[in-house]
Amino acid sequence: MQHHDYVLVVVRNLQQANDDDYVKVLRKQGYRVEVVPAGEDPIPIMLARPPIAACFQFDYPDLQGLTDLRHAKQRVASVPMLMITQAHSEHLAVWAFRCRVWDYFVHPIDMPRFLAVLESLRHTKLSGNPSPSPNGHPEPISSLDSQNAIPHEARLRCPPPESGQAHIDRAITFIDKNLHRKIAQSEVADSCHLSTFQFSRLFKRLTGSTFQDYVLHRRITEAKRLLANPRVSITDVCFTVGFSDLSYFTRTFQRYVGQPPSRYRVGMTEATFSPSAPPETAPKNDDIKSVARAEIPEPDTSPYRS
Repeated sequence: MQHHDYVLVVVRNLQQANDDDYVKVLRKQGYRVEVVPAGEDPIPIMLARPPIAACFQFDYPDLQGLTDLRHAKQRVASVPMLMITQAHSEHLAVWAFRCRVWDYFVHPIDMPRFLAVLESLRHTKLSGNPSPSPNGHPEPISSLDSQNAIPHEARLRCPPPESGQAHIDRAITFIDKNLHRKIAQSEVADSCHLSTFQFSRLFKRLTGSTFQDYVLHRRITEAKRLLANPRVSITDVCFTVGFSDLSYFTRTFQRYVGQPPSRYRVGMTEATFSPSAPPETAPKNDDIKSVARAEIPEPDTSPYRS
């Protein structure tokens, strides 16, 4: 069977968002990539124009998705199948290799190894040389399939144990409890049981803001609330919301609010004691997307308290 110089990506995600950064890397490396969206059958394409490899992309594999992969391997046995998933599961990995999946990758993908595998397959398939078995087993696929039940966790056909919003709610609670100190994205990701890569993508998708932008926005919002109390010094407000340098706090506050903390406090006081002035609307904890327009220092060099 003649193979064509492209990589086929078969999307079988349960959720709408696609973790496709690896696709962008492939294209930058000169690979031609074609994508089969969820719900479409990849087998006609694989039969008409066999690719050098087919990447089955899952977030959390379910019964239908794994059945599709196994069926594709049975129908187009000469095409190497790669499995890419967010699920860290030994049972799934064993199942995949017994189905003669060529290789198994878990997010965040080890890109050097992933590219090395594809380059090897590309060289082999386009040169016309027969491909060795990925695991060295000569058993026919039917023999392997008869001993390889789909893992129970996929048969449940259920979403991941926590929704994305549940992770973000936990992260926001963590941030609010720790505004007084430097907050590393990695420790918040750990508290959500996610990798830093997964957490970063999920946070941006659900809040519309990067993690560092959101934290800085929350610090300024909290500072505005504290400044309403005239008995609290501006220096104490600065330290309480996680800044260790008063001048940096003043500059940052002015960039966000349009005036320095001292003038903001005077304005609040005048509004409070003026009988004709309407009460100030409480600061809103939204409009996070506006934070992305501010010039924000890199998180590792910002003088937050540690």
